[in-house]
Amino acid sequence: MKAKTELILYHMFWVADHAMRPSLRRIGESFEEWAYHGGFLRQVQELERQGFIEAEEALKGTKRVLRLTEKGMLRAMGGRDPVERWNRPWDGAWRMVVFDLPETQRKLRSRLRRELLAGDFGCLQGSVWITPDALDAVLPSLGKHEIKGGTMMFFSGRPCGGESDADLVKAAWDIDAMDAAYQEHRDHLKSLPRSGSDVREPLMAWGNLERRLWEKCMKLDPLLPRPLWPDQYSGECAWHERMKSLKAAGRIALGK
Repeated sequence: MKAKTELILYHMFWVADHAMRPSLRRIGESFEEWAYHGGFLRQVQELERQGFIEAEEALKGTKRVLRLTEKGMLRAMGGRDPVERWNRPWDGAWRMVVFDLPETQRKLRSRLRRELLAGDFGCLQGSVWITPDALDAVLPSLGKHEIKGGTMMFFSGRPCGGESDADLVKAAWDIDAMDAAYQEHRDHLKSLPRSGSDVREPLMAWGNLERRLWEKCMKLDPLLPRPLWPDQYSGECAWHERMKSLKAAGRIALGK
């Protein structure tokens, strides 16, 4: 999705009347006017075509109302619902992907690592990756690669050398970097502009940076099931603070 299109979804999300009940009536006078002046109308139409937003019948004498669909809200949140991810069940087993590729397949090795990172795998060692989730979703993608002169294997089980689940989490994911990213995001939330006649541009700038900082958090955080959370995990607190700030941003944008 193009950057402008992502921007529209995001702004619709944070001007919602309630962050978890996605709806939109106005930014200033109307979203359509904002989209027109920003050159976004074509993107708005494409979002509607793809099912990310939908138009509702407005009251007589008013302009039409646009609403984020559930699909659109999920995309605006960054493509994943943290609460849903945290609350997913875990069967107690770890899954492991191990590959050994020759130097002649360096590009394939890099591609595999990118795919594993995108799937929230943790890296125990350059070619050893783990996840608490079933491999059903990633096996078709990983299995399509042609391995020449090397191997790739998949395992499922529990550590048997005295290692705890917490040890594996700490070894596989950069917890310090994740906490630092959340702190940076929470510090930015405190800079939310106050209401006023000239708040529109500062509010847009605040929102654009908030979105980028949250995306950084989501790239670092695998959103592990609750039983695997590291000590003093800050993700849930950061999420609640984000929802509170986005709701406040929506009230400011609507002049409330």
